[in-house]
Amino acid sequence: MTNEQQKIYEGLMAYREAHKQEQGFVAKELVSHMEPIFRENGFRRDMNPAARQHILVLRDDAAGDFVLSSAFLRELRRIYPAAHITLFASVRNKELAQCCPYIDNILLNDIESPGNDFWTMFPAVARYVVEQFVPYHFDLAFSGRLGVRSADVVLMYLSGANCRVAYTQDRPIAPGKIGTIGWNEMLSVAVPFVNKLQSDADRDIFMLEYLLKLPIADRHLEVWTLTEDADRAREAMAPLRQQGQMKRFYAVMPGASERFKEWPLERFEALLREIMRREPETGFFVLGGPGDRGKAEALAGSFPGRALSLAGRLPFRVSVEVLSSCQKYIGNDTGLMHMAAARRVPVLTLFPYPASLGLYIMSCPIRFQPYGTAAVAVLPPEQKDGDGRCSLASGTGCAENANGPHCILGVTVEKMLEGYELLEKCIREKRVHAMLLK
Repeated sequence: MTNEQQKIYEGLMAYREAHKQEQGFVAKELVSHMEPIFRENGFRRDMNPAARQHILVLRDDAAGDFVLSSAFLRELRRIYPAAHITLFASVRNKELAQCCPYIDNILLNDIESPGNDFWTMFPAVARYVVEQFVPYHFDLAFSGRLGVRSADVVLMYLSGANCRVAYTQDRPIAPGKIGTIGWNEMLSVAVPFVNKLQSDADRDIFMLEYLLKLPIADRHLEVWTLTEDADRAREAMAPLRQQGQMKRFYAVMPGASERFKEWPLERFEALLREIMRREPETGFFVLGGPGDRGKAEALAGSFPGRALSLAGRLPFRVSVEVLSSCQKYIGNDTGLMHMAAARRVPVLTLFPYPASLGLYIMSCPIRFQPYGTAAVAVLPPEQKDGDGRCSLASGTGCAENANGPHCILGVTVEKMLEGYELLEKCIREKRVHAMLLK
């Protein structure tokens, strides 16, 4: 460590030693302790407009979230063309981030901690931040995370960044009442949480609009690959494409990151069988990760000569190129769904969110709808249980039953076929937004 790094690290450890017996973390105490130390070591300085700015973007979450932030990264680069931009990303998004043309550097969140509570994690987090973030002397830092008590807010503060921009941690908890947790103390700019139904992609862009006081028109999403990824995709698809009798191909995704998001495999089979009956010249590539391989092979095996499973065989970027060669995406709410939308592939998907709950700003079908392409998202009509576990308390609406599909079982094959017909109409009419089918 350099001398400045050592002093900041020692300051953080002194803060922990003084407060580790306390039940909770109080942001004001951290700020009061650390601000003099940061200033003594050359941080929190005024930005020099003539100097090259160093910017930190924290986006260490799932693949779908990363794709939804792609427009933000592009517009950030457009606004700050000469800046050095560092992306803090999850390890699982390394492959996608490596091809992003709008960043200069990637730091991966490989922080290892012996426990999950704040004070146990603090030493590992402090060492990572001091070793990885502090040397850059960041002028600006952004986090698009929408949840309160976001770890990214703490990381931004500890980075020493001069200006720290994120959504306000003070949120409405009842009509006319704001819940204040004090975490805005760690922010330079607390972006207002606008009470409006909109995608996370738009909320990311709003951070820049709020900072600059200027509207941003270009909001299209991107996902980046290499030429060699397209070559590998063509090779993987060849066994089905070379048969010659099929004129179009659809990508199918029967898996999901969490089981409560998975529509039953037998229903996917019934849906595809009807589509095949209507479209005898359509074939299917079944996609997914290593954990989806069994169900994907079972689904493809039901349609010999018409479907091919590629699940577990392709990295993300090659799967993106397979998606780009398909005329539709049919499947669960996944990162691949967002990648398909970013490549303008029409999407038919479904969420486990019960329509009977009504929609609000943190509802998953609002935040994570397919963006910028013709799309239909089907919702189950009612929550599955009657004991209140499936409610607005969670953005998913469903109680996230760990034993398997839950509210999503309310989506029938017939309803998905209705969604399929609606998607066909959207394509004909050149609509480029998502429609919810309840």
